[in-house]
Amino acid sequence: MNKYFALRKTNRMRTELLTEKSQEQLKEVIRYLRRVSWDFCGIELVRSDLLDISIQANTENQELFHSISDAKTFVDEVKPSLKTLRAGDYFWFVAPLYFFFGWGVEGLILYPLVPWWVFEFSLGYLMQLVVAMAAFCGLFRRMMEQVGFPPREHWLKYAAWLVLYIVILYGTGWFFTQIAGKIVLLRLPILSYSIFCLLLGAGLYAIHFWRYGKDPRLSARI
Repeated sequence: MNKYFALRKTNRMRTELLTEKSQEQLKEVIRYLRRVSWDFCGIELVRSDLLDISIQANTENQELFHSISDAKTFVDEVKPSLKTLRAGDYFWFVAPLYFFFGWGVEGLILYPLVPWWVFEFSLGYLMQLVVAMAAFCGLFRRMMEQVGFPPREHWLKYAAWLVLYIVILYGTGWFFTQIAGKIVLLRLPILSYSIFCLLLGAGLYAIHFWRYGKDPRLSARI
């Protein structure tokens, strides 16, 4: 079995051993770390360590954290230890999302409504795609890094950064369509286009999780 999935499965089973409050504390910390860092292998390892601490604390009739300040101190200490991802790592995170869900699933939903629609992959669309991925990996990433813990107390910052991302995405899309939208590189019927994106997205996801499973940090745990 893929070592990453093996660790996730073990962590989920061990989480059920905790008290309800410790489970909520653990979920809040892990949810936050997943937002500020895409080092999911490292986060699963942190989760495993927290489970060790939680199980021991519960046997002594205590919870994982005594207060929210304890949880905040922990995430501030652990964030720098998570792996710094390179540009290529962002691609393996974003590209499957765009292809599988953004275009594949969306195309299948639209197909019964507009079966005659033909997708035109233009130079303008390609330029928008590059900007979209760069914005997601840059702007969106910085947004998450700047939002503190716990996330529920910083929801307004999340909303503001998300609106800025959407404005940039659609603003650049409109601009590039105007200047290069007529230079069509590829035309595909909506069904063929959707199936192609689903298969490509699924393939990218398979490579994505295969790379997770080969992370050397997992060898000591699995």
